[in-house]
Amino acid sequence: MRRLYPPAPVAAAPPTTFRLTSRNLDTALRYHAVLELLAERWRDDLEILEVGSGSGGVTEFLRHPVTGVDPAFERTTERASPWLKKRAGSATALPAADASFDAVLSLEMIEHLQAGDRSSALSEMVRVLRPGGRLIVTFPAGAEAERLDRWLNDRFRARRGREHPWAAEHLREGLPDVAEMAGALARAGGPLATVRVVDNLPAWAFRVEHGLYTLGFGDPFMTLAGLRTRPVARALFECLRRARGRPAYRAVLVLDKPLAPA
Repeated sequence: MRRLYPPAPVAAAPPTTFRLTSRNLDTALRYHAVLELLAERWRDDLEILEVGSGSGGVTEFLRHPVTGVDPAFERTTERASPWLKKRAGSATALPAADASFDAVLSLEMIEHLQAGDRSSALSEMVRVLRPGGRLIVTFPAGAEAERLDRWLNDRFRARRGREHPWAAEHLREGLPDVAEMAGALARAGGPLATVRVVDNLPAWAFRVEHGLYTLGFGDPFMTLAGLRTRPVARALFECLRRARGRPAYRAVLVLDKPLAPA
């Protein structure tokens, strides 16, 4: 007989703290969606790996020990968190043993890999996930995401005289295809694993968020009207985190790894 989930005491919810500003709104929206999915499997002793974490990753909002793998932690030292245990390494060769984590997260990382390395990275994440564990991977995907990245990059360049750092890289590398990535994840997980796709951040919400805070449409009126204050950032977060609709900018892949037969 095969159990669906490992027996464990369940906590009420992950210990999260969202201190919102106009600067971390985009990051908070990404992690909030992932933490909701993680809450379905939450335990106080959950061992979590984040691939491509930077110096803070999910621990910017989650008060729980997390192991982070990244090749260049120094790029995000301003987000450093005491909850993150750093391991230098590559997504395609994770410095971790087989089946060593209950949950594996990777947010907005896989699109920065070369197309030929993405399936290998997904296989590595599945390898280090324990039976009964959950893997959550997010990335901008499809033609709509490419149009939005081009919109952001073109307007950022017109206003700032340079390309937007991550939107330009997305356009150079090419965005992942949802069906292709879901298929690669299903193959890595095996026939008993389940994979589902969740849409995240509708196109209109992307334009609102980045129009206001990345491109600064309406400056200096925004500052005078208090649109860069914490209360306004909190209100916008509460609105956008509930936003639904298609087309979406971001895809979330969720793989649940089965337990071995008893």
